[in-house]
Amino acid sequence: MGLFSRSSTASAVHARVADGEHLWLAVRGADDDRLVLQRPGAPDLEVPAETEGDLLVAVFPLAAALAATDDPALELRLRHGRKAAPVTAALPPRPAGPTVPAPRTRDGRWQLSVDVVDDELVVRRTAVAPAVTLLGLRRVDDGVELRLDVATGSLAAGGVELPVTDHHVVLGALTGLQPGEPAPVLVDGLPVVRARNVIDRPQLAVALPPMLEPGVELRWLRDGRLATARREADA
Repeated sequence: MGLFSRSSTASAVHARVADGEHLWLAVRGADDDRLVLQRPGAPDLEVPAETEGDLLVAVFPLAAALAATDDPALELRLRHGRKAAPVTAALPPRPAGPTVPAPRTRDGRWQLSVDVVDDELVVRRTAVAPAVTLLGLRRVDDGVELRLDVATGSLAAGGVELPVTDHHVVLGALTGLQPGEPAPVLVDGLPVVRARNVIDRPQLAVALPPMLEPGVELRWLRDGRLATARREADA
């Protein structure tokens, strides 16, 4: 039998949003080469697919396809064939330990994810909590300069407050920082985050410039927030 067996059963053997923008799919047992994402009260999204062996495969720009809607929570169901039959999920088991979610969309507003509900493949887009994105940082004579995606504001770090001017602020000595848990860096109450948090433990993989004061350091938290910390031995 060929790829299109006219069976009403199709299974997604791979479904992932790895870059925050695209949906990678591999579907086995589809009626034909038509894949769509259905969402309530809106037209179906056609997902162009190609055949590879007994699979339909696709890399679909989902973030761009949904850019025109501001619905804070979207749920889309994958369907196949002329009758738009459900696509079930035959995905590998998820790892037992913590995993890193896909990065936010490039505009920083949304999180795309893949889930299984009642054995069917479901794709979700949810609004992410507001945050300030770190665009760059470097060591300068009087500390560490941060470049942010907001032009102005008040940055709070290590017990001090500093003005953000023209997207920049310099972290100098943080004499009020106490030893203990890392303290997230905030701008007007919002966390400062990595632009593309795609690794599980960014603190171990991404070097940060040294702070001006011995024993005080910048750290990446596991969820991609920037924080300051004072080592216990230096208290």
